[in-house]
Amino acid sequence: MTKQTKKTTTTQNPVDVQGFQDVFKTMGEMNERMAAIAIEAGTRATDVAHETTKEAISNMRELTQLRNDPAEYGKAFADFAQKQSELMTRTAQTFATETQKVGTEASELASKAGEEISTKVTESAETAAKTATSAASKAA
Repeated sequence: MTKQTKKTTTTQNPVDVQGFQDVFKTMGEMNERMAAIAIEAGTRATDVAHETTKEAISNMRELTQLRNDPAEYGKAFADFAQKQSELMTRTAQTFATETQKVGTEASELASKAGEEISTKVTESAETAAKTATSAASKAA
């Protein structure tokens, strides 16, 4: 009678699971930081809009005050128009500055995350290639 021998082979997983987990973690961290940038930008935009509204209402309060001389109404309206124009200019400049700041932060974050992810994917691919080569050598 022939004796059967049970051959047990151990194969290594050619996929670097830890490497992929690191990549997903990095992507999650990037998304968290990107959300924080967006939330902070939204908060700053709300603050700017709030202050602009308060100042515009204050300007309207001055405009609607009773005047003794009819000519004072023309001057009050001219002053109001000047103040509103200056307010809108400052507000537009503030929004532009904030938008530029958010764009810079987001760009820097995306660049850094891209570098990190690229590095981790490369490392994971190299590990998988070494594992596959090692497994092929052992099989031969």
